[in-house]
Amino acid sequence: MEPRIWLLVSRYHLDAGLSSLLVDGAATACLLVLAALALRLSRRQRRAAARAEASFMPGAALAPGEAVVAGTVEREQGADVAVRVEVEQEGSESETSGVWTHQWAETGRKVHVHPFYLRHASGARIRVEPGEDVQLVDALDGMIRVDLTRRVRVAELIPGERVFAMGELRRAPDPEAQAQGYREQAQGYLLVPPRGGRMLLSSELLGERFARRAAFHRRWAITAAVASLVFNMAFAAFHARRWLGETVDARVTQLQENDDGDHTRFEVTMRGEGGAAFSDEVSYGAFARLREGETVKARYVPSWSSASAIGPDVTAHSVAYAALPLLGVIALAYLARAQATRPWYEKKLIEQGSGKLAETLSSPQQAPKRPEGRRRDPASG
Repeated sequence: MEPRIWLLVSRYHLDAGLSSLLVDGAATACLLVLAALALRLSRRQRRAAARAEASFMPGAALAPGEAVVAGTVEREQGADVAVRVEVEQEGSESETSGVWTHQWAETGRKVHVHPFYLRHASGARIRVEPGEDVQLVDALDGMIRVDLTRRVRVAELIPGERVFAMGELRRAPDPEAQAQGYREQAQGYLLVPPRGGRMLLSSELLGERFARRAAFHRRWAITAAVASLVFNMAFAAFHARRWLGETVDARVTQLQENDDGDHTRFEVTMRGEGGAAFSDEVSYGAFARLREGETVKARYVPSWSSASAIGPDVTAHSVAYAALPLLGVIALAYLARAQATRPWYEKKLIEQGSGKLAETLSSPQQAPKRPEGRRRDPASG
């Protein structure tokens, strides 16, 4: 008479399908896909940084066409502004457990532009005529406090500031250049927005903002990959049962109930066909049905006997459910940080601080230090 073969699952283990879905799907495939996407974005930003830096050659002579020109800012005669961006904000405050915080949210944005000049390293004075849609990469280092709940953050090109300007360079009459002859209007260089695009004015090296984003995405690619690795290391026994284990018929040699006061363990000791003994924990229902001498299916790992488990399939502990919040937390945190760390000129500006709004009236207001808008000393370009 053939012995009965019980189809059992180790206590607290999930079935094979759900185990694979959580470990292989959520904690491995999905996290690695997220890492791959972040790495792809990092590489794209690195390429953009390389292209931006390559587009500017300090020793290149001025010539009509698409160009990147570097120089120091000079205002047009009689003008009081070159490019100025004003971000209007409204403040609000809240109190939680006796702690006050406040927030400044953007309500509007104004751009003031006027033709200005860039003094090139060659000595040439290049007239720049930006459009209203100019993109200014600069620091929000100015502030106008209107009243308790209203203020204006300001970014502005100031005389003497070194700037990189990207647009279309052409020869054109310069109203401020000295004419060479009677009734002649002097010719000079004029930089205008590129065809079908926006003029870019940057007080920082052109590739820096792309390099920062590349580093940001690379960090999150590493975070997702490391999270996947750590999770799979925690489930090394699951992988051992899959890749190193074999399904065997095992004979039950001992049934033991252990009560440590807080937890009752129902342990089954088995012996495989080769004589190797191993143990596993089962549920009370399975424990009550089993008898010594019966044969059960088990997944046996010869090189790691403690990783062996009762049941014919490769199963994982129910802790594998942690794969879902792990994936969700990393994905949502990545998306949230990607949005929050974008520079002010690429998003709606929202700033937060501690204390009540009234306290900020009496304290000196300083713009936060931002790497994307550092001032630089004039240099050749």
